[in-house]
Amino acid sequence: MTGNLSLERGLSVLQLLRVSDEPLGVRELARRLDLSAPAVQRILNTLAQVAYVEQDPPSRRYRLGPSLLSLAQNMLREDRLVRASQGELELLAEAACLNAFLGIRRGDQGIYLLAVQSKSPVVIRSSPGETFSLHSTAMGKALLLNLTPEQIVEILGSGPFKQHTHRTATDVGKLHGHIRAARAAGYTTSLDENFVGLIAVGAPVLDASARIIGAISVAYPKAVGPQIEIAEVGEMIIAAAARISTSLGYREKTDPFGKDPSDVAE
Repeated sequence: MTGNLSLERGLSVLQLLRVSDEPLGVRELARRLDLSAPAVQRILNTLAQVAYVEQDPPSRRYRLGPSLLSLAQNMLREDRLVRASQGELELLAEAACLNAFLGIRRGDQGIYLLAVQSKSPVVIRSSPGETFSLHSTAMGKALLLNLTPEQIVEILGSGPFKQHTHRTATDVGKLHGHIRAARAAGYTTSLDENFVGLIAVGAPVLDASARIIGAISVAYPKAVGPQIEIAEVGEMIIAAAARISTSLGYREKTDPFGKDPSDVAE
């Protein structure tokens, strides 16, 4: 067994434990990974020595350990994008009673980096490290805002995309229509597209080279959310994203998101 293979198997164990709703036993992990139980036990023993996993004594099953939380906290403290966004998200949550989030794209998924809950009676639970769909969320669309339909297909495939609600855009044509409209407005929306009854508004964050490196969004339930127009929320999220981008070295350009051929043709 090479060192790289050992590492890959160890990371596979951690990934399975991350997405599981409950602790997993050695045999279950071995079955899912198509490995022998003794091999999985050796991996778990190694990970347990550094507290990346821990065993639940009554069931003898394994779950993620506290060392991973420490790693995540250190990353968030040191991450420049996180530091620049924290205050802006807190202001959105406090001033407008909006649940505020920061995320990045990794492959065909988004990953939450920050979540700041408002004082709304309804809590929208999205924790750092959790993934989200790019095609059905306001933040996901913001992360795709500068891409052509061809580039979106390269990332998400040709579809149909997963349908979360009856309003989810499941084909690339409809999704790109949303993105083109968002370019004109300056912000993205998700209206009943990821969860029924939930409104979300997002905007991209750019670095000094005008590259989209992340996105922020706010979300609130229609039934008990703030009495505020979506366009007004859009202006707030655009301003917050612009301040974050400026702090990261971005200097405003006339057309930061570019144009794809279909836009130019019209």
